[in-house]
This record gives sequence, structure tokens and C-alpha cells, in this order.
Amino acid sequence: MIHELRIYRFHPGKKATFLREFRKARSFMAKYGVTFVAAWESDREDEFVWLRSFVNGKARDKAIDAYYSSPEWLKIVDTLRPTIRRREVRILKGVKLPGSQL
Repeated sequence: MIHELRIYRFHPGKKATFLREFRKARSFMAKYGVTFVAAWESDREDEFVWLRSFVNGKARDKAIDAYYSSPEWLKIVDTLRPTIRRREVRILKGVKLPGSQL
């Protein structure tokens, strides 16, 4: 299992627009093989953090290609993307430790 941690920072006053469009984006992720895990607002007013997962790297590549070329994404991308000032993406792979559930 591969997890992808995504951290977004917004332009001033754009968080509400982002959240509205993200809810739309969230609604069709599974259709294209993207598993939404969870999302958080941090202690920073301009920040949003979320996690998605994929079975493996090959499945990730396939899902991302399908998702970002989908008609649903193309309909919202020009509204959603300009709200984001900075984006960090980190690929996370589980580490088996004694007592962990990974």
C-alpha cells in the first residue's frame, strides 16, 4: 500500500473556494482508482492536509492519469488550482514495527 500525503497552502481568502471544489473532486476519486483516506485542517488558517492511497505504484500511476484526465476534473481544475499558493506531496510507504498495524 502506498499513501500520498498532500499539504496545500492557499492564497489569502481562497480556502473556502478550494474546499467547495475539493468536495466535488472528492466525489469522483474512487471512480478513477484514487482512495481518499482522510483530510485535516491544521493549526494554520491557510493550510489543508489530506491523505490518499493506492495499492501500489503502478496502480497509483494509472489512477492519477485517469483522474487528472477525467471530464469531472477538467470541469473544476481551472477554479480549484488557482486557490493553491503552495503544494507539497510526499509518497509514504509503511514500515513494519513491533506492535504496529502496518
